[in-house]
Amino acid sequence: MFTKILVAVDGSDHSKNAVRYASDLATKYDAALHVVHAPQIEVESLSFGSSMVGALPTPDAVNAQGKAVVDKAKAWAEEAGHKPDAVEILIGDTSQAILKYVSDKGIDLVVSGSRGLGGLRGLLQGSVSQKLTSHAACPVLTVR
Repeated sequence: MFTKILVAVDGSDHSKNAVRYASDLATKYDAALHVVHAPQIEVESLSFGSSMVGALPTPDAVNAQGKAVVDKAKAWAEEAGHKPDAVEILIGDTSQAILKYVSDKGIDLVVSGSRGLGGLRGLLQGSVSQKLTSHAACPVLTVR
């Protein structure tokens, strides 16, 4: 039924549960498991007197943080009994980057946590899991 399963991770507890479900399904269906992380890059505000300036994290900082998240997710998948076939750190808008990967790689099931680390921005703009469910061309399993 499923040949390529993608699990979107952000390092949260819901993400850990999503990896466990995705690993279990990948094992049951003998499917390839793709672990992806598309960081939501937050602008940090620096204050200089009465002025504020936005500062983006450096690409090295984003990659280091992303590597830590995917390494943790790989370990979770292996603990659940399935070694990932692909691990990627995606760049760009989180939902759009994941949806593009799904389309480009022919993914036939997306698994994600119901709540991640999105904070206030996620509440105002809609969560990644909601966007994946609304726009993915394949089934999406949202895990609590």
